Amino acid sequence: MARGLLGKVALCCLGLIFTASPAAAEWQFTPLIGLTFKAETTLSDLELAAGLHHTTFGGSVRWLGGGILGVETVGVWIPGFFENDKREVVGAGTTELVKESRVLSLMGNVVLTAPRRWTEYNLRPFVSGGFGFMRAKSLDFNNVTAFDTSFNGFNVGGGAVGFFSQRTGVQFDVRYYRTIRALGGEAFSIGDARLQYMTASIGVVIRR
Repeated sequence: MARGLLGKVALCCLGLIFTASPAAAEWQFTPLIGLTFKAETTLSDLELAAGLHHTTFGGSVRWLGGGILGVETVGVWIPGFFENDKREVVGAGTTELVKESRVLSLMGNVVLTAPRRWTEYNLRPFVSGGFGFMRAKSLDFNNVTAFDTSFNGFNVGGGAVGFFSQRTGVQFDVRYYRTIRALGGEAFSIGDARLQYMTASIGVVIRR
């Protein structure tokens, strides 16, 4: 089912690209930084850290026509997702249990936005959603509950873009990510392996 939906999204993206007016189209390149919140997982979380705020790094490449439709690719990397920065000191050591961890998401989305002619000198709101790939990794010091698991997943979100000049602007974005099912790799979890989280991000937009 997920593969069928991915195929439909890809066909829609190709149709938009080949039928839009080149003169009205634009590309937007946006490096992003933000924070996670509202995270939940059944994967091993020895330091109870998944639900904390973690810094996210990523970016998007978006293609928009002059109308309401567009497509984009969004990538997010979250280092230390299963690590708690507020570890307590116990004797000569700490409660540090996880050696390294990270979460990576890469998604292909369909974008719905206000027409450019309405918002050229104002904020241009948008919503987007689609499917893609998610990967979660955690390595504990004793290598007992370590995992490195790939998933297919989906995301949905929205925000707004405003431009300072013809080429440069800023974007605000809130987005929800969730796994659908595990694709491969070791998964140390309670029940079915799953992961979900939200991000709030800001970035500089370069328009071409």
